Amino acid sequence: MHTVWFIQKAFSMKWANIACLAPLVTASPLTRSNADSSPNYDGYQVYSVTPTTAQEARDLEKQFSMYHTHPIRDSLSIAIPPEDTASFNSLGLKPRLVNKDLGAYIRSTEKRASYNRLHKRGDLPDLSWFDTYHDYADHLTYWDDLVQAFPENSEKFEIGKSYENRSIYAFHLFGDEKSDYSKSEKPVILWHATVHAREWISTMVIEYLAYQLIKGYKSGDGNVTTFLNYYDFYLVPFHNPDGFLYTQTNDRLWRKNRQPRPTTNSSCIGTDGNRNWKFEWDAEPPEGGSTPNPCGQTYRGLAPGDTPENQALDSLSAKLSATGPGIRSFIDFHSYGQLVLTPYGFSCDPLPESLPRMLEVAGGTAGAIEAASQRNSTYEFGPGCQILYFSTGNSRDHHYAVHNANHSWTMELSPQDEAGGGFILPPEEIWPVVKEQWAGQLWLLNDVWED
Repeated sequence: MHTVWFIQKAFSMKWANIACLAPLVTASPLTRSNADSSPNYDGYQVYSVTPTTAQEARDLEKQFSMYHTHPIRDSLSIAIPPEDTASFNSLGLKPRLVNKDLGAYIRSTEKRASYNRLHKRGDLPDLSWFDTYHDYADHLTYWDDLVQAFPENSEKFEIGKSYENRSIYAFHLFGDEKSDYSKSEKPVILWHATVHAREWISTMVIEYLAYQLIKGYKSGDGNVTTFLNYYDFYLVPFHNPDGFLYTQTNDRLWRKNRQPRPTTNSSCIGTDGNRNWKFEWDAEPPEGGSTPNPCGQTYRGLAPGDTPENQALDSLSAKLSATGPGIRSFIDFHSYGQLVLTPYGFSCDPLPESLPRMLEVAGGTAGAIEAASQRNSTYEFGPGCQILYFSTGNSRDHHYAVHNANHSWTMELSPQDEAGGGFILPPEEIWPVVKEQWAGQLWLLNDVWED
């Protein structure tokens, strides 16, 4: 995952120049992009290139298929290791330098604070939690403290184990009437985060949403009390605990889970949890939606749903959707790009029959986020196949088509582009992001009431 940091929804450069990249790609010792390693990215320079056509973008992405890629919006960002910068700059691509030392930048932004548990047992933790990022063990303790602060209206339960045998927990928040998760008679709100290990801001957002629900109900806030009485909230903060921990110990830019694939005769590790869902797992869109190559960043696995993490959440979702009103809103929080992605990702033909209503809600939510933003955030919304790229076996398509979620989204959080830090969002940006996302959910929960 080491030479290319971000490949964004690119309309790339001249094919003659793209062809010239092949020697650079094959010569780099970092083409073993997903083998076990502990890169520090020292001296990597991040460049942004603005391509011109979709075909040229696909050609460029193919050339870098063994590298760390991330399509988003209308630019192409590439992190070049120091030994390759001269060759890269000789290609005549007219790149813009956006980060002169990726390793130094990572170290300056990933500072993590120890969790201060000085609050009285049963009280909510201090909001200073959102001042910075935290170790995985502290996150687990934090969630336990949230449950202890809301003992009569919350429950924690295990839904399965990760590949490395870590518990995957779900948290149920409710109001005046508790219902069993397999027999819910209320509309379900299902929030899901930390699928891609490096996307730390998604973890902080789901924690802030939980905090605000608990705080609002305990303090008698009218809106929040109504929401918790009417909906059943289910939150899965760590879909990929193994990968998340690996980003804190080995590789800050790790994306996938940590599941080896010995039958593929490959030393590469990990499956992309957001390409492993059963629905349209192996669809073949014109631009490709995942890869069967176990070394690829979007490796889909050997079979649909063959990751233990996806099996755990799929089982929960099946139970939540089988009784009562089912899943009213499913959101899979990711970063980055500032996008609200609706189904479908695997194809634009057909699009969901209920798309007009989904777009209405998505647009209203985006507007509420923008109105609350301290940073003039703008969010684009629409089907993933139209406004981002094709993606097969993704969670929003699966939850819409298989679990009948009325509204099923991927929420790509801040920043908008690599200039804002990309996957490495600075800690000082946590507060603005979590606050604007809470504003968006307040609007959504009001709007989908009767859907």
